Amino acid sequence: MSSLNLVDLINAAGIPLDNLLVIRHSFNKKETSTIWDKNDRSNFYEYQSIQPTADFFKNKKYILSFIADGKTHSRFVGCFEIVGLYPASKVERLPSFPNQDYYDRPGHIYFKMELSDYMKDLIDRLVIDWGAGTIGYVQYSLAALQKKTVVSIYPDSKHVFPGYNRVVWDFTTMQEYLTHSDQYEEIANALKEVYAIYLVVDSQTGKYYVGSAYGKDGLFGRWLTYANTNGTGGGSKTDEEGNKGVVEYLKENPKAYLNFQYSILEVIHKTGINEKDIQATLEAEKVWKQKLCTLKTSWGLNRN
Repeated sequence: MSSLNLVDLINAAGIPLDNLLVIRHSFNKKETSTIWDKNDRSNFYEYQSIQPTADFFKNKKYILSFIADGKTHSRFVGCFEIVGLYPASKVERLPSFPNQDYYDRPGHIYFKMELSDYMKDLIDRLVIDWGAGTIGYVQYSLAALQKKTVVSIYPDSKHVFPGYNRVVWDFTTMQEYLTHSDQYEEIANALKEVYAIYLVVDSQTGKYYVGSAYGKDGLFGRWLTYANTNGTGGGSKTDEEGNKGVVEYLKENPKAYLNFQYSILEVIHKTGINEKDIQATLEAEKVWKQKLCTLKTSWGLNRN
């Protein structure tokens, strides 16, 4: 039995194959790292609309848009219909768009798009395997589309990663996501992709700890340790390892971990140069400790 592929879904939706292409956004450059926000997609829509040439979308009418979802997986975020194109410098600018220089780059075109009803029920739920050629982020040939197999169609949106700057999870939620990563694949993949500086806060007392994640599996690996040790971050639930200040705090308040809240202060995108990435993470952690005064204060749980 052959596996379901993207063309099967396109045909089922009734979208004309000869008048569409697919695009995959990865946001792996510093200048684009803040574009994607699951809860407010206006900047993403603007980013997708501004392109370097008038023939960027090959004169197609429909765009199936995907975002990178770990390795070669890609999540569907909408079918867009192109209804017009204009010089980017002539359109009304979106004030919140972080890359204002895009409007003024020579030759840049603004493609006016509308979110189509085609495949609308699959937004945020459909995940495909883009294949090995992720560098080819715009594709439209039938052969290329047939190779894009369906990985998952999730039943609801709770499995969708909200974006790094939107992560604010209590201990129970964090533990659920990380210890059941097979059910929350997108969340797990997103956390594995990056190193990070994070904040752990006792929501009842206001005491907090600033930590860094730069080991195997990035932030996922570090937070999984917390999930498995009732918040100490050590090797087991009972040992003396882990974050010293947090361990001391939990000895005095054994159930306080149930009040812990986890959030991300800063993301360090991996460059492939491990020593450089680790150093960048440690330097960022030091700055955040200074900003939040976590050392030698009554509210800070850092000890070094």
